Amino acid sequence: MLSPSEAAKVLASRTTAQLPAGQSPAVTVAKQLRADASLIGQVLVYQERVGGRFGANPPATVGFEAKVVAADGQVLWEGNYYERQRPMTEDVAGFIQRHGVFVTVEELATYGVEHLLLEFPFGTVGER
Repeated sequence: MLSPSEAAKVLASRTTAQLPAGQSPAVTVAKQLRADASLIGQVLVYQERVGGRFGANPPATVGFEAKVVAADGQVLWEGNYYERQRPMTEDVAGFIQRHGVFVTVEELATYGVEHLLLEFPFGTVGER
């Protein structure tokens, strides 16, 4: 396990600026750091609710994806999460799960990360 700052140094280096055509930055990082794989992600939507905890229009919306890419370029795992919080009339279970209020985008993103980690196939719960 290497820190994100080590990966950032590799990406900022001059040698990375001249990536071979079509090579993913994740592959470059894994190769240069002699790692088995890289975990990369992208935030697709991150919209804060407009309104308060008891009424929001629009509600918080979060969408992101993550991938584990091997040093040879093979995608070992992919996961994604998208949610626009819906009102209780549309999603009773989800609304109750969030204590009957509209959550912030940060709270919704935290829930999404926890959800994705449950699907993550590497390591054990105790290691996360």
